[in-house]
Amino acid sequence: MAFINWEDKYMVNVADIDKQHEGLFGILNSLHASLVNGEDKSMQSTILDDLIDYTVEHFATEEKLFLEIGFPDSENHKKEHDELTSKAVDIQNEFRNDNATISFELLDFLNDWLTTHTLGLDQEVGSFLNSKGIF
Repeated sequence: MAFINWEDKYMVNVADIDKQHEGLFGILNSLHASLVNGEDKSMQSTILDDLIDYTVEHFATEEKLFLEIGFPDSENHKKEHDELTSKAVDIQNEFRNDNATISFELLDFLNDWLTTHTLGLDQEVGSFLNSKGIF
């Protein structure tokens, strides 16, 4: 059973972004499964690294589109991206230094952030991109 299910409500109707969002959901599910199954720290670290790397790649994709089409709220959206990236890197560093563990609390934070961001700001981006003919 998945920790978080990809549903149509998360779609922004831009193929590349939707594919990446679905990928983020999948990696978060892998991290959850790793915790539930009691996998060792090295496996959890690898999945956490994958999640952060893929998130950074996804943000770069969105921000490139912002520049190309002149998204009016790009500064605010990028600020939110930067804040999450900073938090994620802090968590990653704490985990690597044995000062943190992957916990259900962390998974809930990541889940809440992903769903809130996807259902909020990313929907605005999707609508704007769609209005410019980008699907």
